[in-house]
Amino acid sequence: MDVGFVGFNTLSRPDQLTSGMLANSSNGRLGKNGEWQVRKGINVIKAPFASGDAVLRLPTSVETTANPTVVGLLPTTIRSASLASNKVLIVVDFPATQPGHVFVVGNTVEVEGLVGSPDPNGSHVLTAVTDNGDDTKTIEYALSGTDTTYTVALTLPFTLVDATAPALNDLANSAVIGFNMILLQSNVTAVYASTTFSDPNQTNSQFIVLASNESAVTTDLNSPTESITMGYPRNENVPPESSMIQAFNKLFIFRDGQPALENDNFFNPIVITSSSIDTSMTVTVNTTSDHNLSIGDAITISGLTDFTTGEDPNGTFAIATVPDSTSFTYVIAGITSTAKTFTTGSASFISPGFKLVASGAYTQPTPFVLSSIDAVDGIATATTTTAAINNLLIGDELTFTAEGSSAYTIGDTVRVKDIESTTTFTFVTDQADFTNKNATVQKQVSVGLGFSHMPAPEYATYHQRRLVMPFKYSVSDPVETYVYRKILDEVIISDILDSDTYDQIYGQFRFNAGKADFNVGLHSFSDDKLLVFNRNSIHLVGGAGQSAKVQLITDEVGCVARQSIIQVGNNVLFLSDNGVYGANFQDLYNLRGNEVPLSSPINPVIQRINRDVWDKSVGVYFDNRYYLAVPLDGSPVNNAILIFNFINKQWESIDTTNAPNWNIANLIVGGKKSDRAVYAVNTLGGLHRLDSRVDAIDSLATEIPVSGQEAAENFSIPASVTTRQFTLGSMDRKRWNNLELHVQSSPDNASDLSISAELENIDATVDLGTLSALNSGKTLDLDEDVSVRGRIGNKRAYGMQITLKDITGRPRFRGIKVGGAEAFRSTNTAI
Repeated sequence: MDVGFVGFNTLSRPDQLTSGMLANSSNGRLGKNGEWQVRKGINVIKAPFASGDAVLRLPTSVETTANPTVVGLLPTTIRSASLASNKVLIVVDFPATQPGHVFVVGNTVEVEGLVGSPDPNGSHVLTAVTDNGDDTKTIEYALSGTDTTYTVALTLPFTLVDATAPALNDLANSAVIGFNMILLQSNVTAVYASTTFSDPNQTNSQFIVLASNESAVTTDLNSPTESITMGYPRNENVPPESSMIQAFNKLFIFRDGQPALENDNFFNPIVITSSSIDTSMTVTVNTTSDHNLSIGDAITISGLTDFTTGEDPNGTFAIATVPDSTSFTYVIAGITSTAKTFTTGSASFISPGFKLVASGAYTQPTPFVLSSIDAVDGIATATTTTAAINNLLIGDELTFTAEGSSAYTIGDTVRVKDIESTTTFTFVTDQADFTNKNATVQKQVSVGLGFSHMPAPEYATYHQRRLVMPFKYSVSDPVETYVYRKILDEVIISDILDSDTYDQIYGQFRFNAGKADFNVGLHSFSDDKLLVFNRNSIHLVGGAGQSAKVQLITDEVGCVARQSIIQVGNNVLFLSDNGVYGANFQDLYNLRGNEVPLSSPINPVIQRINRDVWDKSVGVYFDNRYYLAVPLDGSPVNNAILIFNFINKQWESIDTTNAPNWNIANLIVGGKKSDRAVYAVNTLGGLHRLDSRVDAIDSLATEIPVSGQEAAENFSIPASVTTRQFTLGSMDRKRWNNLELHVQSSPDNASDLSISAELENIDATVDLGTLSALNSGKTLDLDEDVSVRGRIGNKRAYGMQITLKDITGRPRFRGIKVGGAEAFRSTNTAI
């Protein structure tokens, strides 16, 4: 019998397992009291993204420049259009290639290329049409607004799928209407990066940020219904394989080979009271309260209406001017406009936005004059009108290059303590109080190859007030130009508290140069040590700058998945070719091919991981457990979570769901107080909290819905548990005749389950019925416990194990006893 359980083992034969070990555990948790219980359900917290209603539509003038593939029927050319009595009448005529339009009353059509207000473009249901024939035809649909005549805009040529069809390249001045559609990528949303974020100005809140290809959305875990949408600069998006972190009170989105995006000013949405545009395409925005924004800040504007095509003031822009504390301006580039006032409403907001990090050739810092230096009680306040102060950061070291009237000498250094305004900063001084002194200072100047801007990495790690990242690309002129260096085992480190400055001599490290190796991940360890995980080796960087030292730890073990690397106390866990290693830092020096990985008890499960995509595996540590999301059984995405229990020192469960398209793009530990938990992000835009629901239901976002539709779908939890194989301590055949189970319901659910016995030699599976059948036909009420006895029927076999599955509720499995006797005692041969 077993009166408690500690973990499961799939490597050893079931009859070799010791008391308390299970042969399988799916979707269960093992408490300190030895009970196995069905895990709590996964709950979708928010699914903030949705596809537009028209995912397929007609090509636009921008898209036609690339000749997109158009499918379906030929478009019908619009000759003229007008609005009268709340009805739009469109005259269509293109007899050279299309003898009459194909539309009928009730068709939903896509209109594009008309200019005027109210906007007649988009999807509409036809209320009237003229007969098909050889002459001019008309269609009609409802639209509320003042009577007007629309202008037919220029639509560039486009090509068709069918090469035999007319190319319509003579549509030099026309708008179109039809069923013809292309895939509108901006309306197909997927999440490609995510992270946790804490706003230092909001001590009671913690956010999780999901970055889709079109925008990023923050969800406040303290108030999940509240979210903030942050846009990207125009013509920028977040592609697959991107990553995101918070550092220096900024949010960074890293895009391999493209300039990173940063949000350096997070704030709650601000209500827009009024907005207007002038003929130079400068938009003015007014607010009631102080906006606290500055020139250069990235902002996302939403909810402004009553604009014409090309004048859309909504989107993400950089602030151009700040006339006062309740107004600012930005510029829409590209075309001219007539002056007008936009309409604002309850959905008109200013939200934070992302901007591109600095790129192009790095400009060395120049000396700047401190026109006035005053010191009181060891704190000096310096004033300068030089623009170089805009490049100062707290912690920067400044060197005196001219003494002026101060008591400093050339070569003396001070460090920036605080930046008080656009013209003043402070530093600590050991000199006596003084007033109205002057001098000239300069930031550190690079040597050798010089400083560089951020080199377009695929990811970065925060380490000792610096950013560390792969150095695969060099930054070149012009701006946003990067050159692939063809070096994959090199990293570069930023200056202290400066994400834009990288020293290509003292901040650059290369590992295993010339070998078939490349960087996979980085991990900031204690004592100013940086662990560098390559595919086939592990290295250690101690210190930084000129005093940094690089040391090889092992070249026999490497890491396969960057996000599997975590630190638990003095232990480092990561996924390798051999499975999951969990080694004390000192033991890393002993990692060799003959070392046994932490995952050896579940090695058959490790072998099921799809190695084509196992680099996407992701791990976190929470509640004394290591959660590792992996792609099992050929899945192209992470579809299961392997859980190691640090209290029991055993693997605890393989968590899966019944959702056919469930995937785990990232695991995040976030929240404060009761909100703190493990959150799973899937590429379909869902933010989920693990171990959350007590009703034994997984509520999952399994598709990106059309706007306004339900995002979540409910599934039962596919839990099961299999005991070790009982043999009565001998190799003889036995007659198995009875079993006894100790089971208890959870405080929240009634319980039931099915029971089966798996026999070995003679092999057979015996259906023993359900718990309710053994319990006088009743399910277990809330929190009720029971000792259930059942007959096995004198089945003859060497060993037997019990499986519980098809579970209702979240029952607790507390212990098991099986009974039998040796069935053959003769000394004669038996088969």
